[in-house]
Amino acid sequence: MLNLKNVKLSAEEQEFIKEYRQLEELEREKGIKFFQCVGDPPHDTPFVQALENRRELMLEDKADAMRAQDCHRFSTEFDRDKVLVDTTALSDLTAKPKWDAFENNHFAMRKRLVSIFLRAANKLICRLRAGKRLDSIKKFIHDQGIRSREEMKKTVAEDFKKA
Repeated sequence: MLNLKNVKLSAEEQEFIKEYRQLEELEREKGIKFFQCVGDPPHDTPFVQALENRRELMLEDKADAMRAQDCHRFSTEFDRDKVLVDTTALSDLTAKPKWDAFENNHFAMRKRLVSIFLRAANKLICRLRAGKRLDSIKKFIHDQGIRSREEMKKTVAEDFKKA
């Protein structure tokens, strides 16, 4: 595929490829439009409201049961509450999948994410090492009682001679 991108094509070849891609796109759209999705119809408002009411009742019943159990216990117990996720989160998704075979390159996207992670991790490690080194230099300066640049130059020269 990479070799095809680097090859110079004539105007006729480019036109043929454009027409071929348009035909492919039309065939793909036909395939998508031809099949009817099988599944449940979209949820109407009363159905959603009934679900929300059942959910609230279930949570209230659970809280009441926990309170009833709390009246009869005599030792400390960890909280059993769990995190509740908003049920409307799926409808708020803005990025929809695209059905373009030339655009969805999952391996390249994963490789890009790994490289971003590696760069961030390397930067973090370098900053941690630099911070430790700066702390050790400050400790050295404090231990040696250095107060000026000239004293620092002399101390570094002495340390270099020792090494």
